[in-house]
Amino acid sequence: MAPKNHRLLSFLIGGVILTIVSCEAPSSSQVQLTLPGGIWEQSNILNLSLPVPDTSARYDAFLDLRLTTGYAYSYLSISLNRSGKRDTLWLSLVGQEEISSGPFTDYRFAVDTTGFSANYAVLNWHLSHYMQEQKLAGVAMIGLLIKKHGHGKR
Repeated sequence: MAPKNHRLLSFLIGGVILTIVSCEAPSSSQVQLTLPGGIWEQSNILNLSLPVPDTSARYDAFLDLRLTTGYAYSYLSISLNRSGKRDTLWLSLVGQEEISSGPFTDYRFAVDTTGFSANYAVLNWHLSHYMQEQKLAGVAMIGLLIKKHGHGKR
C-alpha cells in the first residue's frame, strides 16, 4: 500500500472509532417542573415523566427542590408514586448541602440509591406534598434526576 492510502485508512478507522464513542447513550435523564407562583396545592399531583437513556441499565434517583424565602418549614414531606410503588418521604432541610442563589435555595435528595431497573422507555413519577397546609408556599421548582447506578457521585 502506498503511504497515501495508509493515511486514508487511518483517517477512516479514526472516524469509525469516534462515531462509536460519540453514540453512547447518556448516563442520566432529568426533568424539572416549575410551580406557578411558588404554590403547591396538596390536591395538585405533579406528574413527571423521564425518558430512560438505557432500559437495560440500573439507575439511582434524586429529587431536586428549589425553594424561595417564603418556604416556612425546615422539612418537606411528600408522597411519591412510581411503577405502582408508593412511598412517603420526610426530607429534612437542616444539615443538607444547599446552593443559594438570590431568592432561591436548591437541594438534592437521594430517593433511591440502591438502584432500580428501568424496563420502560419512559418512567412516570407522581408526587404530592404531605404537609399540614393545603397550599404550600415557597416551592418554586421540583425536579427528578435518574443516573446510571454507580455513575459519578451526584
